[in-house]
Amino acid sequence: MSYRRRAAAPGGRRDHRERAATRTRTTRVFAGGIALSAFAVGSFASVGVNAFAQEGPAAGDSLAVATEVEPVSAAAADIQVVTRTEEETIEHSSVEQDDASELEGTKKVVTEGEDGTALVSYTVTLQDGEEVDREGGIRVVVDEPVDEVIAVGTKKEPVLPAIPATTNAGANRALGRELAAQRGWTGEQWECLNALFTKESNWRHNAQNPSSGAYGIPQSLPGSKMASVASDWRTNPATQITWGLNYIKSRYGTPCGAWSHSVARGWY
Repeated sequence: MSYRRRAAAPGGRRDHRERAATRTRTTRVFAGGIALSAFAVGSFASVGVNAFAQEGPAAGDSLAVATEVEPVSAAAADIQVVTRTEEETIEHSSVEQDDASELEGTKKVVTEGEDGTALVSYTVTLQDGEEVDREGGIRVVVDEPVDEVIAVGTKKEPVLPAIPATTNAGANRALGRELAAQRGWTGEQWECLNALFTKESNWRHNAQNPSSGAYGIPQSLPGSKMASVASDWRTNPATQITWGLNYIKSRYGTPCGAWSHSVARGWY
């Protein structure tokens, strides 16, 4: 036997029961959908957060780099760059100049040299208070250096002619040598004196220059000057030699000084 379900009569008890059951199923389906959607959204969010927190960065990512960075030391934070101005010395130079008034081979300082000064600005790098680098900046000369000037002699020293050998051992020459020795003029000084008076008069006490009038062994001009020693100046060799030695002493200092002048100028 078979049964066929007949539709409920509208407005009947069966109809009311079926409508209430339909509303209940719809509400449960809707609520279930909301719950499922909320679970899905929460699951995705949870999965995303957990994946980031649990998986961690791969090798070579930023977190791994962070673990390789050296810690910043205290010294790196103790570097200073300052500007310093210091005074520096500018050394003077030496300049040589020819001087014809000085004998060849001689040098004489005519201007003393003086060092100069300059102010120099530096950019200085300090680490822990110690200088580790500097760079030069502005340089201002305060005092210019003064060069030392040295005079270099170029004058040729006169070459003294050979003192003529004495062949005449006359009394006047012997007397002259004795009087010179009393003043300490021996050796070279005597040789210079002998050369001088040999040139002037050849030790003749009556020698007279016809053009100038110079007279006697020392060729005094005029001859009367020798009267300051004695009145016999015309005939006495000792008077003439004594006057000549006095003149040499006061004018040239030594016989060699007088001889050098005579060689250079032709007279003494």
